[in-house]
Amino acid sequence: MPFFTPSVTSEADAAFTYLTQQCTQLKLTALDLTDEQARSTPTASGLSIAGLIVHGAQVVNNWLIQVKDPTREVGEDDYRTVNEKLGLTAMFDGSALPDLDIAEAVAIFDKVIDGIEDARAAVDEAGTDLGTEVPMPHNPWMPNDFTMTVRWILWHLATEIARHAGHADIIRESIDGAIAYQLNAQADGEPWPPEGMDWS
Repeated sequence: MPFFTPSVTSEADAAFTYLTQQCTQLKLTALDLTDEQARSTPTASGLSIAGLIVHGAQVVNNWLIQVKDPTREVGEDDYRTVNEKLGLTAMFDGSALPDLDIAEAVAIFDKVIDGIEDARAAVDEAGTDLGTEVPMPHNPWMPNDFTMTVRWILWHLATEIARHAGHADIIRESIDGAIAYQLNAQADGEPWPPEGMDWS
């Protein structure tokens, strides 16, 4: 069941594996939703599952550029080109809705999840130390007295996507009552509730 992260060995293995697992959890919140459901905002928040999936795709994709090439400085001018390669024409914060159906949004996120393995391979092949410093982005929310490393990026991504997966869990449960255990079981073709267990 993908709800549980596989066993890990090194820190790099853990960072990439946990990031992939959390991305999978976010993606599963869209399982079997209609476009209308995926775009809905049934909680007090303006977040939607469709919005969170494209936001997550952009966040992971953009940060992994520096993981693959720690010397590269990614500026705001680069985002348009990077996003167009994904099939997105704007920046999304989780509340803005893409002009895509949910299947298209999930397909973009799948490409990004595959890109996590590309980043893992790049780190392995280059022998990149996770402590390698990367150029700081120029934006108002980054502190001035801060050193950014490949390690920081990977764990930042895992925690940010985990937080958004939690947002999406609550939204999904508000839509149709489905919970993460159930969605993981459905994705694996397993019965829900599990045989012999009372989940009422």
